[in-house]
Formats: sequence, structure tokens, C-alpha cells
Amino acid sequence: MKQESFTNTIKKSIIMSKKTILTLALAFVGVFAMAQEMTIAHTGITTVPSSTDMSLTVNVGETITFIHGGGQAHPMTESHPNTGSTSSPIPFVTQTVSSSIQSTTFQLNTSGIYKFHCGNNSGASDKYGTIYVTEGSTAINEVINNPISVFPNPVANDITIKGLSGVSQVFDVNGKKVMDITNGTFDISEFSKGTYIIKSEKYNSLFIKE
Repeated sequence: MKQESFTNTIKKSIIMSKKTILTLALAFVGVFAMAQEMTIAHTGITTVPSSTDMSLTVNVGETITFIHGGGQAHPMTESHPNTGSTSSPIPFVTQTVSSSIQSTTFQLNTSGIYKFHCGNNSGASDKYGTIYVTEGSTAINEVINNPISVFPNPVANDITIKGLSGVSQVFDVNGKKVMDITNGTFDISEFSKGTYIIKSEKYNSLFIKE
């Protein structure tokens, strides 16, 4: 009887562990499913989730909302004119919000980096936005099984990458390839500060250089 009781206890522990893993996965999925919004006003751009560089990171096909925050109409159109930065691999399609169009929703169905500005004030860099689109999935199994780990993140000098199945590439925010990588530890102290995308055959991952 004692042996049977012990076995039942182990089975219950396994069941509870599986429930915990599923709950954590659902919570993780919920983070990816949260609102992705940009509010554009004459004073600049604010984002939900909050960012310091007026950017969003979304999955392919995820809904994005632009909101009019005041001032004139804001036709958000391709490129950052002051720096010459453009979207990659395809241009950003203009999305407009105004006093008569309080919000607009859209999706980006090609992974990449999208850069845009307010067409009515192309010199105002406080209205330069960026959207990073990855091929990540919100499916529970893929969230649990994503093999890529990147640490530390953010990173200042040495970054360690694990879980790659072969040679992958690192791209900067302008869509320029900056290096090829495999699993291992790499010195990126010479990288400029900003966000970088690791693109593998199936999964993408982001890291921030401090």
C-alpha cells in the first residue's frame, strides 16, 4: 500500500508539473498577444508596449494599431529621411491617422525591419518610427520548443548564443547583415548600440547592444 501511495504521489506531481508548464506557456503567449500600438502626435510617438526608441516588435500577421494623438494628419510613410534609413526587405506602406481617422489597424506579413516617418513633417525625427517583424509563432508548442537562447540580453561585450541548428545571420536595424554566427560566445563590443535580429532557418530572436 505504501508503494502504491508513493506511486500515486509521483503521478500527481507529474500532472501538476505539466499544468504549470502549460500555464507558463500561456502566460508567455499572452505577452506576445498584448496590444501593439503607436500613438502619433505633434509632440512625437509613444508606444504600447513602452519603448525608448519609438519601436514595436511584432510577429508576422499580428495586428498593429496607429492612434491619432493630436495635431495635423500624420501620414506615416516609408523611410527615415534624416538618416537615409529604409525598410528591409520591402517598403512600409503608408498608414494615416488624423482628427477624422482616429485610428487605423493593419498587419505586416513579411518579416523584416520597417522604418517610417510623418509625411507632413519629414524633418521631425521625434516622429520616426520602427517596427521589427519576426516569424515567431504564438503557438504553445513552438513557444516551448524554441531552441534559441541569447544571453545576457541586453549585452555590452560578450554574447552567448545556443540552440542554432547551423550558420545564422545577425542584422542591424537598417537590415544590414553584420555577421554570420553559430553556437558560441562572441565579442560584440564594437557593435553600435541598438537592436539586432538573429535570423535562423526557422526562428528569429532579438538582442539589444548597450
